Amino acid sequence: MCGQELTSTSFPGHALWIWSVTFSPNGQFLASASEDCTIRIWDAVDSVESPAQQLQGHSGRLTSVAVSPDGTYIVSGSLDRAVGLWNAQTGKAKYPPLLDHEGAVEAVSISPDNRLIASSSADHTVRLWDMQSGESVVEPMKAHQSRVRAVAFSPDGCLLATGSLDWTVCLWEVETRKMATFGLLHCVSEVTAVAFSPDGRLLAAADSSGHVYFWRSGTDQQARTPLRANDQGIHGIAFSPDSTRVSTGGFDNAIRVWNIAEGFAMFVISEHFDIVCSVGYSPDGRYIVSGSDDKTVRLWDAHTGDALLTLYGHGDMVESVTFTPDGRSIVSGSSDTTIRVWDVEAALTLASQVSHDPLARLGSATLTLDGWLVGSSGELLLWLPPKYRGHIPLPPCSMIIGSYPVQLQVNEETGGLHWGDEWAQCWRGAAHPAVQPSP
Repeated sequence: MCGQELTSTSFPGHALWIWSVTFSPNGQFLASASEDCTIRIWDAVDSVESPAQQLQGHSGRLTSVAVSPDGTYIVSGSLDRAVGLWNAQTGKAKYPPLLDHEGAVEAVSISPDNRLIASSSADHTVRLWDMQSGESVVEPMKAHQSRVRAVAFSPDGCLLATGSLDWTVCLWEVETRKMATFGLLHCVSEVTAVAFSPDGRLLAAADSSGHVYFWRSGTDQQARTPLRANDQGIHGIAFSPDSTRVSTGGFDNAIRVWNIAEGFAMFVISEHFDIVCSVGYSPDGRYIVSGSDDKTVRLWDAHTGDALLTLYGHGDMVESVTFTPDGRSIVSGSSDTTIRVWDVEAALTLASQVSHDPLARLGSATLTLDGWLVGSSGELLLWLPPKYRGHIPLPPCSMIIGSYPVQLQVNEETGGLHWGDEWAQCWRGAAHPAVQPSP
């Protein structure tokens, strides 16, 4: 079923690369952070009626965004050394940017109780901020000797994990704001990602040597020997909702799904043609989604590794992918400066169809994968250059955000599609508002 080209609706948006995207917990809106120094908030249900809000205030590329668990606020981090907090409904800053870091802000996270913001930085420090006042609640937390690339709160909010290019993971006690008594957790290379299991029992970290490490949460005891995914490095890591498996995406173009308890790769997926940048699970654990430098988003059966969908449309590397909280849609962010939201059910239905040639039906015409609009009798009506095909609003994508739209409207409201002797039917006698008949 792979290879079906699926595209979407488009809306103007970011001017430069998108580095981070995230949904609100209720799935109502989507926040994106871009190299154009803006955050945009998109209505995930109806972006036509509720266009994106643009949050400007940073002067450098945004590196990370996170949505508060109650969906009220969005926190942002940027190369301009600032942490920002924005009202998710109005787009207004709650307070001026927090500028205490002396280097770029690499990652941000919000505690499960909505009380604290954690930020990690290229200045080798981690900071905690009171979310209501914006005040720093503690002096810079110093343990790392290099850039701190990752930060994550535990599900109960009691612990904070940070990962650094100094090859270490540090576990902090949130209540005391101090490092846990057992000190640093050591990896064998630069730490690229950290994550707590949904049940809160495990802390995982991935590094640039291709290892995945597991510790019992709150201790320095390894839950098992490290897993070795490859020798080129891991880019993304995700726990399954039941916390029994972990998926990794790597620089070897492969996805591996691991049984954590037994310590073996249940299967390896090698159908991407370039680096796998991001992986994620659907909320019900049925699917794995992946984004790659090969410009595709792919959907896999989480239990067998079978390929279910290949979603084409992005014009550059797919940097991040995630499911909406209700599991009905996939969102993908790309270096092509667009965010795409894909309707999973519609995509699976289209992929199950026998024919893989047509891209979409447009009235009595068909748009094919090679860009031709073909009439009902096979006549070639119009050829669309590749640079426009990815911007045409077609199902099963529900929207493209951050793109200059190319709208190809072929429906009854616009008079339908006519050619040959019937072309004149496009003019129904009612003058266009900008073209009035002569007296």
